[in-house]
Amino acid sequence: MKKALVILPYKDEDKQKLINSAAGKCEFLFLDKKANREKYLSALETANLIIGEPRNEDLLLCKNLEMLQSSSSGVNYYVDGGAFPKGAKLCCMTGVYGNVISEHLLGMLLAISRRIPEYRNQQNEGRWGLIRYDKPLDGSSVLIIGAGDIGTTLAKWMRPMVGKITGIRRTKRDFPDCFDEMLTLEEIDSALPEADFVISVLPHTPKTAGLFDERRLRLMKDDAVLINGGRGSLIDQEALLKVMAEGKFFGVGLDVTTPEPLPPENPLWKQERVFITSHAAGNSCSPESPLERKIRDFILRNTLRWLDGKEPENVIDFEIGYKTNA
Repeated sequence: MKKALVILPYKDEDKQKLINSAAGKCEFLFLDKKANREKYLSALETANLIIGEPRNEDLLLCKNLEMLQSSSSGVNYYVDGGAFPKGAKLCCMTGVYGNVISEHLLGMLLAISRRIPEYRNQQNEGRWGLIRYDKPLDGSSVLIIGAGDIGTTLAKWMRPMVGKITGIRRTKRDFPDCFDEMLTLEEIDSALPEADFVISVLPHTPKTAGLFDERRLRLMKDDAVLINGGRGSLIDQEALLKVMAEGKFFGVGLDVTTPEPLPPENPLWKQERVFITSHAAGNSCSPESPLERKIRDFILRNTLRWLDGKEPENVIDFEIGYKTNA
């Protein structure tokens, strides 16, 4: 019988649903890895499946691991960690977070374009004043870098609000009609100068790290809005501070930074045109939210695929750093 170690919080009814669906093919152990540390470390040695986020160093104890099902869509922590057992599959949660992350990033974009943070500052001071000149979406050109689940959801929601939407992804295969155009990452330089709004939702990979260097930041319009909801490593933050000091960008929204947490003394905190949230886009839902239900349903579905000997969904290709069919 297979053995599964579950280190995500599960309600009793969801535990039972997972157990019943496995139909005796798998023995499940549900643990709080902090509260039951010794039991957890012992279970790592025999687990064929882990559901949750063990530390990289914990994976060194895994002798029988066949699959790790993460509850995150970004798993570069394991890809770059160097401790993942050879032969085991790593599965991410791509396809689950599209709505909630898109809500956050679109909210950030709208707040910047309508200068909401500045009005909030006025409110804190008890001051009434009209802040002129916003950044209208009507008729604007939007560049979405990373046209997967999250990027496509953003495009669908923004379609009635803007003029043109260009997507960027790894290949130019057929794309949904919410995009006007699809380019590859190698063509990004031609698209940056045309965009009023640039939204990045790319994962961290060797190809994306440092993507927004000083040269590419300068390719963008002086009054562009830049939003990063992928990984902090995509933007050279020193270069960003440099070009912003020269007046570049209407506004910048960062849900991700390097490092995380961003130290209090980092100068990005003091930039009036920078709106920072603390990697909160995918982590703001209650235990009973639609997002949590989607996560549990995906875990159940993928666990059953693994038990039935089928190829799991969202298997990570360690060469490219994200799922193989992205």
